[in-house]
Amino acid sequence: MTLDAAVAPALGGGGRSESPAHPQDHPLTKRENEIANLVAEGLSNRAIAESLVLSPRTIDGHVERILTKLDFTSRTQIASGVASQKR
Repeated sequence: MTLDAAVAPALGGGGRSESPAHPQDHPLTKRENEIANLVAEGLSNRAIAESLVLSPRTIDGHVERILTKLDFTSRTQIASGVASQKR
């Protein structure tokens, strides 16, 4: 499986609904997907927290869960995955 194929369902690509039949097909929650998109825009955790009216610590946790669920190790990989979905 290619990286694009693995990331597509995780980031909500491919025309999938928000409530898939199999949760493992769409590992990110709606909030995690929203945060992944903001990470891809280059926002810091603090800036994301301010825009979503959440604490920076909450955003830290969401970013860590996104990295774990997608088996990524950096914010750059999140941004790359989101960018590949927008092509």
